[in-house]
Amino acid sequence: MTVSPAIQQLEDQQKYLTEALRAMLEGQWCGTPPSAQAFVSALDPSFTVECLRPLLHSDEPPLPPDYLAYYDPNTYMPRQQYSWSCSACALAWCERALGLNDEATEESEIAAIGYPDNINASYGLMNGSGVQLQRVLLEYGQESRQDWLTFDSAYTIYSQTPGLMSGGAWYHWVGVRGVQGDALWIANSAPGYQGVGSVLTRADFQRLGPFSAVWCIP
Repeated sequence: MTVSPAIQQLEDQQKYLTEALRAMLEGQWCGTPPSAQAFVSALDPSFTVECLRPLLHSDEPPLPPDYLAYYDPNTYMPRQQYSWSCSACALAWCERALGLNDEATEESEIAAIGYPDNINASYGLMNGSGVQLQRVLLEYGQESRQDWLTFDSAYTIYSQTPGLMSGGAWYHWVGVRGVQGDALWIANSAPGYQGVGSVLTRADFQRLGPFSAVWCIP
């Protein structure tokens, strides 16, 4: 049976398309055959495009070894003793997790933040941005940055470094250990408060925000 030129052309195109997809899955994106770029060019020689290999997780530069050495994301987070002291608990967790102050406690960090001017029983942490938490961290030599982040930005940042975070509608500070699956992995001194335990999902982020994020600079 003779195959018509049109059918043969379709079969060739399907073959090139299949090979291009295979090359992409194998990580062969650009250059000479058997790259995806070569097979796409074979599909249509008149089609020209600059080939740029996508950025992979393996391309991300690792954190400095000494930074990884002293950070323990599994550091224990005790339950808070007072309804207003979540920021002090989150700060104490961060100090212990980073090896800055192994003796940090809820009580010690209430004093370090500055009771009653900067933190008190009436309002909790007086400045919701977390600037006083940053000040205490800097006193231990730990630099940090603060911003009001989207979930995607927070996920990207906290996948690389720990920190602290508070939701405006949540009115609650937590430590951020890192990420877990598609959620933020948190150190929560009041597990169960407003339906949040040890992870903060995208949906939680949307309903409890906006979020002020303080993250540590390696």
